[in-house]
Amino acid sequence: MEFTVRQFLAWILIVIGLFIVFWDISTSYYYFSAQKEFPKVFLDTQSSATSDAVTGNAIQDQIGSIVKDQISQMIPENTVTQLLNMTSWIMFASFLLWAGGKIVGMGSDFLKKGQQ
Repeated sequence: MEFTVRQFLAWILIVIGLFIVFWDISTSYYYFSAQKEFPKVFLDTQSSATSDAVTGNAIQDQIGSIVKDQISQMIPENTVTQLLNMTSWIMFASFLLWAGGKIVGMGSDFLKKGQQ
Protein backbone atom coordinates (compact mmCIF):
# COMPACT_ATOMS: atom_id res chain seq x y z
CA MET A 1 0.00 0.00 0.00
CA GLU A 2 1.39 3.33 -1.08
CA PHE A 3 1.16 6.50 1.04
CA THR A 4 -0.11 9.28 -1.23
CA VAL A 5 -0.13 13.04 -0.91
CA ARG A 6 -3.90 12.92 -0.45
CA GLN A 7 -3.55 10.57 2.53
CA PHE A 8 -0.80 12.73 4.01
CA LEU A 9 -3.00 15.82 3.69
CA ALA A 10 -5.91 13.89 5.20
CA TRP A 11 -3.90 12.94 8.27
CA ILE A 12 -2.62 16.50 8.65
CA LEU A 13 -6.20 17.81 8.58
CA ILE A 14 -7.31 15.20 11.13
CA VAL A 15 -4.45 16.09 13.49
CA ILE A 16 -5.13 19.83 13.16
CA GLY A 17 -8.85 19.37 13.75
CA LEU A 18 -8.28 17.17 16.80
CA PHE A 19 -5.75 19.66 18.17
CA ILE A 20 -8.31 22.48 17.87
CA VAL A 21 -11.00 20.41 19.60
CA PHE A 22 -8.77 19.24 22.46
CA TRP A 23 -7.28 22.71 22.97
CA ASP A 24 -10.77 24.20 23.11
CA ILE A 25 -11.98 21.62 25.64
CA SER A 26 -8.94 21.97 27.89
CA THR A 27 -9.05 25.77 27.82
CA SER A 28 -12.76 25.76 28.61
CA TYR A 29 -12.08 23.42 31.53
CA TYR A 30 -9.55 25.87 32.98
CA TYR A 31 -11.95 28.80 32.56
CA PHE A 32 -14.99 27.09 34.06
CA SER A 33 -13.03 25.55 36.96
CA ALA A 34 -11.75 29.07 37.82
CA GLN A 35 -8.10 28.15 37.27
CA LYS A 36 -7.88 30.89 34.63
CA GLU A 37 -9.82 34.08 34.16
CA PHE A 38 -12.14 34.41 31.17
CA PRO A 39 -10.87 36.56 28.28
CA LYS A 40 -11.96 40.14 28.76
CA VAL A 41 -13.95 40.90 25.64
CA PHE A 42 -16.14 43.30 27.61
CA LEU A 43 -14.27 45.55 30.01
CA ASP A 44 -15.39 46.40 33.53
CA THR A 45 -16.95 49.82 33.74
CA GLN A 46 -17.42 52.04 36.71
CA SER A 47 -21.01 53.19 36.83
CA SER A 48 -21.17 56.83 37.66
CA ALA A 49 -24.61 58.28 37.99
CA THR A 50 -23.48 61.85 38.46
CA SER A 51 -25.12 64.49 36.42
CA ASP A 52 -23.52 67.72 35.29
CA ALA A 53 -26.75 69.66 35.50
CA VAL A 54 -28.08 70.65 38.91
CA THR A 55 -31.69 69.53 39.19
CA GLY A 56 -32.50 71.33 42.39
CA ASN A 57 -34.84 68.52 43.42
CA ALA A 58 -33.36 66.93 46.56
CA ILE A 59 -36.09 64.29 46.94
CA GLN A 60 -35.53 62.94 43.42
CA ASP A 61 -31.79 62.79 44.05
CA GLN A 62 -32.29 60.91 47.32
CA ILE A 63 -34.68 58.41 45.72
CA GLY A 64 -32.22 57.90 42.88
CA SER A 65 -29.34 57.20 45.25
CA ILE A 66 -31.47 54.81 47.35
CA VAL A 67 -32.52 52.87 44.23
CA LYS A 68 -28.91 52.75 43.06
CA ASP A 69 -27.76 51.42 46.45
CA GLN A 70 -30.48 48.74 46.45
CA ILE A 71 -29.61 47.58 42.95
CA SER A 72 -25.91 47.41 43.80
CA GLN A 73 -26.75 45.25 46.84
CA MET A 74 -28.88 42.85 44.75
CA ILE A 75 -26.45 42.55 41.82
CA PRO A 76 -22.75 42.43 42.73
CA GLU A 77 -20.40 44.74 40.87
CA ASN A 78 -19.23 43.58 37.41
CA THR A 79 -21.65 40.62 37.31
CA VAL A 80 -23.10 41.66 33.97
CA THR A 81 -19.63 42.10 32.48
CA GLN A 82 -18.57 38.65 33.72
CA LEU A 83 -21.69 37.08 32.24
CA LEU A 84 -21.05 38.78 28.90
CA ASN A 85 -17.43 37.55 28.91
CA MET A 86 -18.59 34.00 29.71
CA THR A 87 -21.21 34.12 26.97
CA SER A 88 -18.70 35.38 24.42
CA TRP A 89 -16.30 32.54 25.34
CA ILE A 90 -19.09 29.95 25.05
CA MET A 91 -19.98 31.21 21.57
CA PHE A 92 -16.32 31.22 20.47
CA ALA A 93 -15.67 27.76 21.97
CA SER A 94 -18.76 26.39 20.22
CA PHE A 95 -17.48 27.78 16.93
CA LEU A 96 -14.07 26.17 17.53
CA LEU A 97 -15.67 22.79 18.26
CA TRP A 98 -17.74 23.03 15.10
CA ALA A 99 -14.73 24.12 13.00
CA GLY A 100 -12.50 21.39 14.45
CA GLY A 101 -15.15 18.79 13.71
CA LYS A 102 -15.47 20.03 10.13
CA ILE A 103 -11.70 19.85 9.63
CA VAL A 104 -11.60 16.29 10.99
CA GLY A 105 -14.51 15.43 8.68
CA MET A 106 -12.65 16.83 5.68
CA GLY A 107 -9.62 14.74 6.54
CA SER A 108 -11.79 11.65 6.94
CA ASP A 109 -13.38 12.27 3.54
CA PHE A 110 -9.92 12.60 1.96
CA LEU A 111 -8.92 9.24 3.48
CA LYS A 112 -12.07 7.56 2.16
CA LYS A 113 -11.53 8.98 -1.34
CA GLY A 114 -7.87 7.99 -1.26
CA GLN A 115 -8.74 4.36 -0.57
CA GLN A 116 -11.14 4.07 -3.51
